[in-house]
Formats: sequence, structure tokens, C-alpha cells
Amino acid sequence: MLNEELYEELEHEFTKCRIDEEVEDVLLELAEALADTGITGREISVKEQAGHARLVAWGVCEEGEDGEEPAVFIRTLAINGREFEIEDYLL
Repeated sequence: MLNEELYEELEHEFTKCRIDEEVEDVLLELAEALADTGITGREISVKEQAGHARLVAWGVCEEGEDGEEPAVFIRTLAINGREFEIEDYLL
């Protein structure tokens, strides 16, 4: 779970970059994009555009147990090149 300080930093960066979506919503979208790649067991990245920002999320998808959806761990989120350590499971 994101700590309050990191969440506030992300909110500030979102405001600066004119990203109108909530932090949780963007992180979930990125986690879903990572899961949609279908690649498990190794670190991958996805790129998205939001507001005036280029977002890049690096993470790992782990296979779900007994037909469940894969778990997605986002390590890092870059917003226009500025990196934030997320280190959390989003899915």
C-alpha cells in the first residue's frame, strides 16, 4: 500500500502534469496494462500517455493460482522521466 507521503508526491506530480485522473485509477490502469501483456515471471514495462505526461511503469506479473487473474507488482513509475518507487501489488 502506498504511504501517505508518496501518495501526496504523486498527486502533486499529477496536478503539475495536468493528469485529471486519481492516482489509484492510473496505477490500476497501468497494472492492467502490465497484466494484459501476458508475460509472467520477469520485469516488463508499459508506456501510457496521461494529461501532459508520459508514464512508464516497470513491474512483474505473477501467474494466478487455480485460474485466478495474475498478480501485478509495480516496482517503479516514471512520470516524464521522474521516477517514483511504488513497490506494491496493484492487482
